[in-house]
Amino acid sequence: MDKHLNIRCITIFLFVCIVGLAVQGNAYILPDSGSKEADSLKLVLAKPLTPQEKIKTLSALGKAYYTDSELDKALETEYQLLDMISKHGEKIDSAKCFRLIGLVYMQKSWYDKSLDNLMRAQHLFGESGDSAMQAKALMNVGIVHDCMNNYPMSLSYYNKALDYFKRTKNENGIADCELNIAIVLAKQKNYKPACENLLSAIKIYEKAGNDSYLAAAYINFGLTSKKMGNYDLAIEYLDKALKIWKQEEDQYHICFYHLNMGEIMLDMKRTEEAGQHLNTAEKLAKEVGSKDLLAKAYEFLSDYHAARNNFKDAYSFLDKSKQLNDSILNAETTEKVSQIQYQYEIAKREVEKEHLVKQNLNKELELSKKNLLLYILGAILVIIAVLVMLLVTQNRIKKKANEQLEVKNDLIELQRDELISLNVSKDKFLSILAHDIKNPLSSIHGISDLLISDYDKLTEEEKKIFTRDIHTLATNLFEIINTLLTWSTSQSGMITYRPTQFSIGKLCGKSANNLQTVAKQKDIVIESTVDENLMVLADENMIISVLHNLINNAIKYSYHGTKIRIESIRSEGFAQISVIDAGIGLSAESQSKLFKYDQHFMNKGTAGETGTGLGLILCKDFVAKNGGTIKVESTLKEGSTFVFTLPLASAQVSAHPQGV
Repeated sequence: MDKHLNIRCITIFLFVCIVGLAVQGNAYILPDSGSKEADSLKLVLAKPLTPQEKIKTLSALGKAYYTDSELDKALETEYQLLDMISKHGEKIDSAKCFRLIGLVYMQKSWYDKSLDNLMRAQHLFGESGDSAMQAKALMNVGIVHDCMNNYPMSLSYYNKALDYFKRTKNENGIADCELNIAIVLAKQKNYKPACENLLSAIKIYEKAGNDSYLAAAYINFGLTSKKMGNYDLAIEYLDKALKIWKQEEDQYHICFYHLNMGEIMLDMKRTEEAGQHLNTAEKLAKEVGSKDLLAKAYEFLSDYHAARNNFKDAYSFLDKSKQLNDSILNAETTEKVSQIQYQYEIAKREVEKEHLVKQNLNKELELSKKNLLLYILGAILVIIAVLVMLLVTQNRIKKKANEQLEVKNDLIELQRDELISLNVSKDKFLSILAHDIKNPLSSIHGISDLLISDYDKLTEEEKKIFTRDIHTLATNLFEIINTLLTWSTSQSGMITYRPTQFSIGKLCGKSANNLQTVAKQKDIVIESTVDENLMVLADENMIISVLHNLINNAIKYSYHGTKIRIESIRSEGFAQISVIDAGIGLSAESQSKLFKYDQHFMNKGTAGETGTGLGLILCKDFVAKNGGTIKVESTLKEGSTFVFTLPLASAQVSAHPQGV
């Protein structure tokens, strides 16, 4: 059943709690009456005040309006406050003001403006040295990205805030970050890590006795367990959340509990228990006046009656759910229409009053009629102007769409030409590769034929030489075919890019160890100095193949008794890995042929080894798929350095109590 109350409901629950915190500090305490507080603050503003007193009072008034959900008044007050701060305030005052403006815009779902103000706030907090408030502003930025369904960016800002809280050992901040990260991970269906974060948050909340957030953590863990099919664990944690909500007499979330329990019971085929929970949920939803919960209760009751083959009642509840959902969708429109109607009624009453006052004044009445006619004509002209503007705008949009279509067609044509060129290059490359495969096969065939026909005539030494030659040719042929198989699998799309965070230092050490046996045959030492704490975000299997090819090539073209070094540096969000040898090197002409399908490059190793260049093409393919680049720096007879880059893990996922 995929139409259930999902974790988004709990996200909304947290948003309400923590935005309340956002303007209060660390304690969740709302004033008894926001409007009364605002009225008293307006009286204070009417008195003579110093600039600092006025800044303090305007700040408190903006927060009072925000707490009372009078968002337009809150914005007006905060912009007045900004003007006052620009003349008499300090940087920290501006930071707090920008942050509240960002929170107001987030409430109004103006996410671009919200992000702009919150980013300015966190920057100013950082310049003012208030790292704690900077971390909370970063959490607010994470919230906005979550609301925009931009989950990677949301995780990035949550993790930045989490790093600060861990450094300062702020357990409440750590728990809030863990809980928000878990919510986003659950939305991404990464249920296992989400559960790990939730358990970490639960442990801290239980220790601190923070029941409000503990209930949120419990319910999120229960819902995540439900998603994973672990109904027993889901029920256990839903019951824990219910216990807290009963203590707080929170009827809204008690209703939410019964809805989820009803759904779980339906999934577990425990129909009677499902009916009990859903009937309770329907009753509570009506008591708290929540149309959202009531619509969902009707929807699940429809499923309940369908499970009992009572299709008449099932249809009836489904129809109720649809009607209620339609009313919810139309609520905002209805409210706006009511406001317009109210304004219209006021205007109408004023016109009638004026008419009664002037009913005996014929001259003024005629003038009034003329004015009315002018108003009507003006309205008609305005309507015509609006229609003309709409037509012009529509024409511009159509013209722009046609231009974009032409650009896309040109791009498709260019891509088609590039694809044709690439296919021609690949065909030429495969033809060359077939020749490279044919040569060792022909040699193996000739030697084996000689062994069969003249076996008794050959000396033991000759037999050993021929056998060794066959083994060498077969080994080279196996390497060519194995690389070709990997390359063809990559080209066909059968190798899927699956990025993870891992230590590139450990992977370099592992690859070097795997090739030590081959290196010892030439008395070559492989040394890796890559930091094991250097974390990258890439497909580990692809990068293993890249390192194997580069180190194997370095061994192939290195002199006996030399050293191969693997080094790394960090550069602008990337890890730069270098495989350095002191071998035969490459000329400028040879370097220009590397990594290309249409260039046939073969160069014998220091022990007579051969290669096709396909391994380097595969390396370039895999590095590009991981968002990096690869290049070669070489001097003939002095050695070569192959350098490739990979994105740092912190640059990709620097990773909602909504930080306050």
